[in-house]
Amino acid sequence: MNLTRRFGSGRGRLSLRSRLLAGLITVTALFLIIMGVVTTVVLGNSEQNQFNSDLSLTARIKLTEVADLTGGYAVVYINLPTRKVGVLSPSSAATAELQALIGDLLANGGARRYFGREGHPQRTLFGISLPGYPPLTAIWRQILPNEAQHNENLIPPGTSILLIARPSSAVGSAVRGLVAAELITGAILLALLAVGGRWLISRGLAPLDRMASTADMITSRGDLTARMPDPGDHAEAGRLAGAINTMLDRIQQAFRARWDSEQKVRQFAADASHELRTPLTTIRGYAELYRQGALGEDRLPNAMRRIEQEADRMSSLVAELLELARLDRDSSLDLTETDLSALVADAVEDARAVEPNRPVKASTPRSLVVVCESLLAILIQPLKETVPVCVGPLIEPFTASEVGSLRSGRWR
Repeated sequence: MNLTRRFGSGRGRLSLRSRLLAGLITVTALFLIIMGVVTTVVLGNSEQNQFNSDLSLTARIKLTEVADLTGGYAVVYINLPTRKVGVLSPSSAATAELQALIGDLLANGGARRYFGREGHPQRTLFGISLPGYPPLTAIWRQILPNEAQHNENLIPPGTSILLIARPSSAVGSAVRGLVAAELITGAILLALLAVGGRWLISRGLAPLDRMASTADMITSRGDLTARMPDPGDHAEAGRLAGAINTMLDRIQQAFRARWDSEQKVRQFAADASHELRTPLTTIRGYAELYRQGALGEDRLPNAMRRIEQEADRMSSLVAELLELARLDRDSSLDLTETDLSALVADAVEDARAVEPNRPVKASTPRSLVVVCESLLAILIQPLKETVPVCVGPLIEPFTASEVGSLRSGRWR
C-alpha cells in the first residue's frame, strides 16, 4: 500500500516506510563513518609511534644486525677518513636517495654541518625529501674506530657515520588496509541493513496499513460500525487503535443521537399537528353550525363556551411550542386531575358539531377522575363518515383519593 498518500502532506514526498529506512541507514552510515575516522586516527598515531620507535631502535643495534634489517630499511655509511660512501642494505629507491643525499653533501661540503648540532643531532629522527624520490624518515649515529675494527668486513676502519632511513609511506600501509576493510564491511552492513530494515519496518507498519484500509472503508462506505483491528500488543499501534476506536464509538453515538433527535422532531411535529388540528376542527364545526343556523338559542352559549375553550387550548399549545423552540427542551406538560366523564360529554358535543348527521352517543359514570395529559385528541380523532361512534369506558372508575398515575386507556 502506498503510504505517501496517507502519511505524506505534499507531492513528491517519500512514504513513511522509505523515510524511516533512509533515516536508519543514514544514522548507521554516520556511526560507521565516525567510528572509522576515530579508528583511523588512533591507529595512524599508534603506527606512527611504532614506526618512530622501531627506527630509533635501529640506531642502537649492532652493525651486523643493521645489515640484516628488512621492511624497506636503507642503510648507508660515510667513512670520514677516506670520505668513502658505502651501502649496507639491498638496492632500493630509499638507498639510492640516501646515496644521492650524501653525494650532494660531500660535493658541497655540507656534510659536517648537516650531521652536526646545527643540522640533525645524533640519534634524532629527521625527514629527507629529494625531488624524484619518496619521502624518508632517517636517523644517524657515529661509529667509533673500536666498533669498526670489530666489523671490518662491513665498514672500513676509522670513524664513520651510519645513516639509516625508511620510507615514510610505510606508516600508512596498515591504516590504508584498515580503511579498505572498513569500507567493504560498511557497504555490506548497509546493504544488509537496507534489506532487513525494510522488512522490519514493513512488519512494524503493518497495523498502520490495516488501520488505513479500515479508515478508507469508513470514508468510502460510511460504515460507522467498522473498527480498527487490534494489533495484538500494547505498544504505540495498540494505543492508537484503541484511541481511534474510542473516537469512532463517540462518533457513532453522536450520529445515533442525531438520528434519534430527528425522529423525535418528526414525531413531535406530527403530534403537534394532531393536537392543533383537534381544536381547529371543533371551532370550524361550531362555526359551520352557526353559519347554517343549526344552533338554537339554548345551544348557542354552550357552543360559544366550547369555541372559547378550544381557542384557549390552541393558544396554550402554541405557547408550549414556542417555549420548546426557545428552550430546546422536551415538553413538560403538567399532570393534572381530569374528570373523564365531563371530558367525554364535551367530546360528544364537539363530534356532533363537526358532523351533525353522524350518530354519536356516550355512556359514562357520573364522575371518573384520572391523572392525565391530553386525551381530547384521542376522543376526537377524524373518523370515516357514516361510521357510528359509541364512547364508553373500559376501565373501572377511580375516585379522587384512588388516582394514581394513569397515563393511557383503552377506548371503543
